[in-house]
Amino acid sequence: MKKIYIFCLFLIFNLVIFAQKLNTDGQSHFDQLVGVKFTKPYYQDGENYDGVYYCTITKKGNDYHIKGKMLLIGIEEITPFNMKLKVYKKIYLEDEWGQLYAYDTNKKTLVLMESKENLNVMLYFRRASK
Repeated sequence: MKKIYIFCLFLIFNLVIFAQKLNTDGQSHFDQLVGVKFTKPYYQDGENYDGVYYCTITKKGNDYHIKGKMLLIGIEEITPFNMKLKVYKKIYLEDEWGQLYAYDTNKKTLVLMESKENLNVMLYFRRASK
């Protein structure tokens, strides 16, 4: 039992140590995200994430939308998605599932945040070649 407790404590400390915050200047920078095809997301340690194949953020009037294709985990089916985004705290875009997207000023790319509670970066996206 003691080994399990120490192992769980070790995991929690690792998550806190390796958590990465969003690099931002307080501006939204949504214009840097609109119309760019993002693909091949990866974790902060560089390991690829294979659940999303690509996504693009577009702007229609005052509304932002995200569309792309993703792999449904467990079902192993590739499915398209298209959702309206709403602005959250002036620098994030929130989809219908409650996921937050933002622009990282250091990496100059789209990021997916872990949750509204901790606002740590979960995934970085690569820009697709033109």
